[in-house]
Amino acid sequence: MYDDQLTRWAHLINIKSPYTLVKSVYYMETASLFLFLTQKIIKSPNFITFLYALTGVIGAFLLHSSQETLFYIGIFMVFTKGTFDWADGPLARRLNKTSFLGHALDTYGAFVSDSAFRIAFVYYTLRYYPELMSWFPIIAFVLLITKFNLFSGFMYYQKNTLHPSSKLNKIRKSENEDSFKRSHKKSEWYYRYTAILDSRSRSIDSLLLILLIDTIFDYDLTILLLTLSALILIRAIVIYMAGVYFAMNVYNKDL
Repeated sequence: MYDDQLTRWAHLINIKSPYTLVKSVYYMETASLFLFLTQKIIKSPNFITFLYALTGVIGAFLLHSSQETLFYIGIFMVFTKGTFDWADGPLARRLNKTSFLGHALDTYGAFVSDSAFRIAFVYYTLRYYPELMSWFPIIAFVLLITKFNLFSGFMYYQKNTLHPSSKLNKIRKSENEDSFKRSHKKSEWYYRYTAILDSRSRSIDSLLLILLIDTIFDYDLTILLLTLSALILIRAIVIYMAGVYFAMNVYNKDL
């Protein structure tokens, strides 16, 4: 398992990116240890994927606990949830249980975990602004609806897949290749913008650090929290709208 991790993710062990190096080694070691300790118990990669999503959701929920111990446990769970994401793939390959279902569960497990944390972060912020709390159900709905749909991940999927027409069901690429290239070029601004507060560890961990500072130290971070919550909401809407725009400009079939 350890060799599998090191082979697939060796490029992340780069001193030029200190945080990526440290977090990758952390995930690699904890995932390998988890698989070693559970090798005689867990035989289903999809069960580990379920643990990944469940850990993220429970961790996000605990961020609102009035007991500091539970709050810190929540921080740790959100920080460490990626361990399961790094564990399910190697187990699936070792047991020869890789499948489309496993890939889909892995993707939506990440969606569930990420959405839970973002909603929890916004709720944490709004507790400082009781007059805005009535907006929370609407904000939570927007964060969910803009995450669990085709368009929000469409541009990322298009950029990172080598064979988009074979991967995206019932979607055919436009015959006009130049149209695709122009849309792809115009979308570069989108990738730069959405790198801020994305679902990668460094973004999530930065938000976790802010929550820790707000809890441990006597600093007034309410304006910062409100600003970040607003950016999280705006980013979700932008990703959705950009995905719709990109899809409609590249594909000539109705989605």
